[in-house]
Amino acid sequence: MMETAETVFSQLDAYIKARGLSRRELADKLDIPYSTVKKWFTKGKSKRNPSKEHLNGIKVFLENEERPEVYRQLEETKHRAEKIKYLLLLLEDELRWFRDGNTDAREVFRKELDASDIGYISSLLTMLSDEDKFNRWLTLTTMRFQSFRRK
Repeated sequence: MMETAETVFSQLDAYIKARGLSRRELADKLDIPYSTVKKWFTKGKSKRNPSKEHLNGIKVFLENEERPEVYRQLEETKHRAEKIKYLLLLLEDELRWFRDGNTDAREVFRKELDASDIGYISSLLTMLSDEDKFNRWLTLTTMRFQSFRRK
């Protein structure tokens, strides 16, 4: 069903009133300049309607705000898992270069990267695959990632 600009704008107005937001706070939430938002609510000749682009942004914003937090968290979890998958593909590609390279390349690898950090990341990835193992690991491990800082 195609919503009219009037409908979307009235939903936005209801959202603002229900949460007691100022127009400046709304502008921040929408990531739109305050002066633009202010014109939408002005009476008389100065009043401007939101552009199609802004209306679409408002619709998406309102839809996201109406979803229960659990759905947002699930979406965030899926997004982060996809990022890890991508990073693992990149990591494997880079590691393959060292695997197939010469001894000198692997020696540079060893000098540049901290073995404890590599071990921590490796064990964390392994333990995340099983909740019971993860919880035991979390309780017992004292290691933390040091971001390859040298002392």
